Amino acid sequence: MKNYQHLLQEYGVDLSNYDNDKLWVDRLIVRGITYNGDIIKICRLKVTDDLKYTYKFYDNLPNNKDLETYEETYQRLSKQILDKENESINIIKDTLHKYPNHQVVLTTSMGKDSKLTEYLLNKVTNNYRIIFNNTTLDCADVYKEAKSIKDIEIVTPKMSNGKNRSFYRMIRLHGTPSRFSRWCCSYFKEWAINQYLKDQDNILFFMGIRNEESNTRSGYDWEYKNINWSNKTWIGCLPIRKWTELELWLYTIHNNISINPKYQKGYQRVGCHIACPYYTKSTWVLDKYWFPKAYNRFHNILQQDFEQGEKWTRLNCTCDEYHLNWNGGQLRKEPTEEVINEFMEYKGLESKDLALQYFDKRCESCNKKVYKKDEIAMNLKLFGRTINKFKCKKCLMKEMGWSNQEWDNYVKRFKQQECKLF
Repeated sequence: MKNYQHLLQEYGVDLSNYDNDKLWVDRLIVRGITYNGDIIKICRLKVTDDLKYTYKFYDNLPNNKDLETYEETYQRLSKQILDKENESINIIKDTLHKYPNHQVVLTTSMGKDSKLTEYLLNKVTNNYRIIFNNTTLDCADVYKEAKSIKDIEIVTPKMSNGKNRSFYRMIRLHGTPSRFSRWCCSYFKEWAINQYLKDQDNILFFMGIRNEESNTRSGYDWEYKNINWSNKTWIGCLPIRKWTELELWLYTIHNNISINPKYQKGYQRVGCHIACPYYTKSTWVLDKYWFPKAYNRFHNILQQDFEQGEKWTRLNCTCDEYHLNWNGGQLRKEPTEEVINEFMEYKGLESKDLALQYFDKRCESCNKKVYKKDEIAMNLKLFGRTINKFKCKKCLMKEMGWSNQEWDNYVKRFKQQECKLF
């Protein structure tokens, strides 16, 4: 919290009345915990469109003396936290006993969940490999943590010519990742581990995945199988899946488990530096402040990507708007005058009527306007994400030989597969 508090102070957010070990930040709300366990909101932060903080202090603020320290909160909740510890250790023991012929691998991102999993695993065994997937996009804090671990295996995916894959090289091929087209995880996490361990059977992965993290992960059980693993003898174990964020941090601080310095700068996650499409604008503020060189490098690429892809016509936004919405797909259904004028200037067009033809997505077969989400998604799914020509639903079904029911079934299937296009 100390480094983050210094950043906030530059924006006028003065929290000096409170001790560092009494404040928690969650979803841009600074909070404290009273001695009877009440969580009190102290300050609400907000990110502006130009990536700066504004703030508002709540009424009836608590005094510093009324708030618990991290250690005091830990002691008050120690029984439930130690119950979680015992449960996790027993799961680790039972899983090792169930798969005695599997080699044990701890996968780590150098984040808090991985660190806790490693700490608990060490209470049971030290006979395991530790693998870090190199996304080629992590910051120095993460790489320093990784390289400090003895015998760690740093896995970088390879191209067919044997050279390392690079996120910045891949972005030239696949374009900017977005919430609708997140190709980066496949290449740098799932595909990388498949490639690295391709000839090895019977692997037992211990992974720092928690149910609380997302709706998708909320249903995970102690044993886990990634559908993208190429080897069917691989098994995953999620020993900390029931831990809450608060329990994890209290236990980590109490036991002096190594904390990645990136957290102390205000980050909620430490992986996939700068370019993860699921990061929020509050993270972009931190990126711009703490890592300006990497931030500017990525946004220079975004600038080139926007211009070369002529994304005025695909996203209906200006270039400046794109830099603040690059991860979210189309900004609006129809272009504004500002968008059209900026595009005309870029293309050197004098006729607005000619410019509008670029914005008007029409079916190449029947000239019907293509604008519905599932229509656009199906075009991109079938013909690739870089296409410039589209077909309406009716012409697509005719070309594919599909009935209305078959169309609905394919849309439903792709959504169930969590395809980000739909």
